[in-house]
Amino acid sequence: MSVQGFWGLQVVPKKTYTQVVAAPFRVSMASLGDEVSGKGRTALCVKVDKKDFVLCSLTPEKVEQQPLNITFVEGEEVTFTVKGNNTIHLTGNYVFDDEDDEGEANMADLEALLKQRGAMIDDEAEEDSEEDDDEEDDDEEEEEEEEEEEEEEEAPVQPTKKDKKRPAETEQDKPAKKAKADQEQQKKQELEKKKQEQQKKQQELEKKKQEQQKKQEEQQKKKQDESKVNGFTFKERERIKKLPNGMIIEEQKVGEGEQAKSGKKVGMRYIGKLTNGKVFDKNTSGKPFFFNLGRGEVIKGWDIGVSGMKVGGERKLTIPAALAYGKRGAPPDIPRNATLVFDVKLVALK
Repeated sequence: MSVQGFWGLQVVPKKTYTQVVAAPFRVSMASLGDEVSGKGRTALCVKVDKKDFVLCSLTPEKVEQQPLNITFVEGEEVTFTVKGNNTIHLTGNYVFDDEDDEGEANMADLEALLKQRGAMIDDEAEEDSEEDDDEEDDDEEEEEEEEEEEEEEEAPVQPTKKDKKRPAETEQDKPAKKAKADQEQQKKQELEKKKQEQQKKQQELEKKKQEQQKKQEEQQKKKQDESKVNGFTFKERERIKKLPNGMIIEEQKVGEGEQAKSGKKVGMRYIGKLTNGKVFDKNTSGKPFFFNLGRGEVIKGWDIGVSGMKVGGERKLTIPAALAYGKRGAPPDIPRNATLVFDVKLVALK
């Protein structure tokens, strides 16, 4: 056998490569490409005459090359496939019968035969008389001429390099074109995959950015809620009003319907306490306490604190002494300069 011409094939996952062998070739190496996907095993399979075989298995970072020595002869139908996620590169060479070697073997056999025949002629010459020498010489010359003619007839025609290359070149064109097409397809798939990965990364970054922004807004809101102004948090400030005159109005419950305004007659339930918690007056049952709002019938803190309430609404009024009973107080229950705390509820509005 003689070696001539490179043979190669890229076997891509999920594709099959089938051909009927026109020129014998030998596969000598199977290897992974320069780019691999994952760490799983990829098996190289071949189907010859409708029978399936596994030639080798390659694993990234463990076994990435496998020497082979497999020859496929003319006329065989061969199908290559891979099972796994990676492309396997096959390399080898075309092979041909070396007719020169056979011709040399035939010549060696012929020379041995001629020597044997020459020895037989020499033995006969010793037994015969000298008169026959000339005839034997003539016979030997005739035999030599016949041997030369036989050598010319038996000498094999030496094929030129051009003749040997033709089948290889003809058959090589097909896998070369197919390999090129496969490479272009593979590059296209890789570009598409990279594009999808970039889009996915961009979406993830956008999502992460939105989540961070939302988290920052929540933290800012929480910080704002927890921050205190004049002793009250943001949430407390929404329901608590601290007036410039020192009075504090805390909205406990918002009622329904019309608002209490100056000139309206309002019916109230209430509990009055000192800042130490001692109750000095209350109306929690029976007939509600009625008064005309804004007419000075009650302490100033009540006229201010009840204004704007709705029926069913509840408030807590912290009234400084200046808006209550002042320096004198209301002995014996309310001392001088006392700050008063009222829990009030509007139950009627006329």
